[in-house]
Amino acid sequence: MKRREFIGKSLAASMAFSSLAAVAGSSNSQHLVATPQDRARYLARMLDTLCTQFGPRFAGSQDYDRAAELIREQLDLAVPETELDWFSFEGWRLLEEPIFYCGGHALECYAAFGSQAPPEGGARGLLVRLEGDTPFAIVDASSRQVLAHVKISTYGRAVTGVIDLAGAGPQIPTICIGRQDVVYLEAAVVDNAPAHLHFKAESVPNTRTSNIIGTLPGQTDEEIVVFAHADTQYNTQGANDNTASLIIVLMLAHALSGTRPKRTVTFMGTGAEEYNLFGARHFVERRAAAGTLDRIKFCVNFDSLTYGLNLYVHSNDEQLVGIMASIQDDLQLHNTFDPAYPIAFEYPGAVRSEAQFFSDAGVRTIDLNSRGYDEQQLPLWHRPEDTPATVPLDCAENGFLVFNEYLRRLQAL
Repeated sequence: MKRREFIGKSLAASMAFSSLAAVAGSSNSQHLVATPQDRARYLARMLDTLCTQFGPRFAGSQDYDRAAELIREQLDLAVPETELDWFSFEGWRLLEEPIFYCGGHALECYAAFGSQAPPEGGARGLLVRLEGDTPFAIVDASSRQVLAHVKISTYGRAVTGVIDLAGAGPQIPTICIGRQDVVYLEAAVVDNAPAHLHFKAESVPNTRTSNIIGTLPGQTDEEIVVFAHADTQYNTQGANDNTASLIIVLMLAHALSGTRPKRTVTFMGTGAEEYNLFGARHFVERRAAAGTLDRIKFCVNFDSLTYGLNLYVHSNDEQLVGIMASIQDDLQLHNTFDPAYPIAFEYPGAVRSEAQFFSDAGVRTIDLNSRGYDEQQLPLWHRPEDTPATVPLDCAENGFLVFNEYLRRLQAL
């Protein structure tokens, strides 16, 4: 679906920042999100603070910790119980940006988060093709030992990747380049041209980060968990992945502020999603260890709800999928700026990513992302260009309306 006009291009710039702490101490924060105009202002202010002022917020960074405090402050306005749920992991820090020469061309690249760095002097050798998810590698010209892996971006220019710490075998330095530069790699393979990769990085043992949790007590201890990841990759402000979705979680908390629903609702921003899903994994393991995991009856996960108006609903729970379908029929939500286009709901099937930990534990789970504005939005993924100016206002507004109603219907089950 093509957009008639790319809304939100100057959203953050068009609204002056005002202190989000001005209403601190209020017992009910529903007024922050009472109207579409209120929600647009709230979205703009939060995007400006989390993205523009804090910048990239990767797991273990000081900027993530600062952002987590702000997110907790926002939850404090909405619900009576909040906490920073700290956990430790093997962190990673890039010390020197990567340089990649291939066949005489300097190519844009990003080191994969968590990647081992090449040895002093870099990885020098020949480029070869490989089978599988990593299509190219630098190998030693004599021994043919793999010195570095080269991955290709899914949607366009170079992006960061993530090293799978659960993978077998020793870690190998890994970078990612853009699809437009594959032609240079193909030529280098044919010509046996030299390749050289250099960057510096280090592992940081016992790095600490946190999930941000707010709880609205219900009439029972049965629980609904609504969450979105709060971290970004190291090279991006992550406005669409995943700050805007996290802000929708906060808006839902404000919308329910001052109420006492049938089931307790837990609102959460997870840490280290971008690095092997550590935050959600920790939360589920913590609740299992405490003997309270069985209280969680439903889980709703948002990841990138602003890539378009078409909501992708991942779940094998027929009833939860049916509720989403009924919302589509009952609310009749449309593209705010082109009413000819209704929101489309698609159902790819099983849950994925962070939500998988909840599903595997027996929690009834639904996992959401979006599509529709693909040409504009998908090339922003894990890129420096993913800024507040690129967040479509209509996606955020409709996301709020859909899931405010969805939570109401979950409470009625």
